[in-house]
Amino acid sequence: MKKRMLIDTAMLLTFLLLLDYRFVHNKGHEILGILFLVLALIHNRWNLSWYRSLLRGKWTKQRLFSFLVNLVLIVSFLTVMVTGLSISMTVFPFHPHMSFRINGLHQAAGFFMLLSVGLHLGLHWNAILPRLQRSLSLKKSKVLTWGNRMLLLIIVSSGIYFSFDYHVASHLLMLSARGTRSLFSGPGWFLYGHLMIIGLYAAVSYYGQKLLQRR
Repeated sequence: MKKRMLIDTAMLLTFLLLLDYRFVHNKGHEILGILFLVLALIHNRWNLSWYRSLLRGKWTKQRLFSFLVNLVLIVSFLTVMVTGLSISMTVFPFHPHMSFRINGLHQAAGFFMLLSVGLHLGLHWNAILPRLQRSLSLKKSKVLTWGNRMLLLIIVSSGIYFSFDYHVASHLLMLSARGTRSLFSGPGWFLYGHLMIIGLYAAVSYYGQKLLQRR
């Protein structure tokens, strides 16, 4: 279980660094992409039981929601990898001229991954939270409960703000994302902003799943 948490954490950090193209530059972006592919293959190897279970059991609304989230994540991941390979300029320089359409699709798929990674984390938050509390030696209390609520408020509000600040909708629709420059520049703010966007969609998934359980 510790190995799985380590791999999953490494995947998340690598993914956030991959998004920061301006600071890792093309060579770093492509090398990190290979690292992310290796980590993703390990992650899927350890979760083959999920693929085997698709043809078994009853399909509830909650299960269908989980399947659709994972489907979007898988399709966007494959799209990122295939398009990334076709426009590679450093590690696999197969094509001397980069196609702007493929580059746009590569970016759009990356942002679909950003949202679906958040949704995917939300699906498994009930399993993740106890491990975090154990690793940090936190015991359930009223203070911790109120702390969690305040943290949720910060994540959701920050996620909404940075979704507009980084023109997420424009990237998803492959539209021009020109606009005012972000007030929060630099790699630290970039990583924080995109982590908050992931947290926003994790909250959407987590509470959406709870809503489906009641119906």
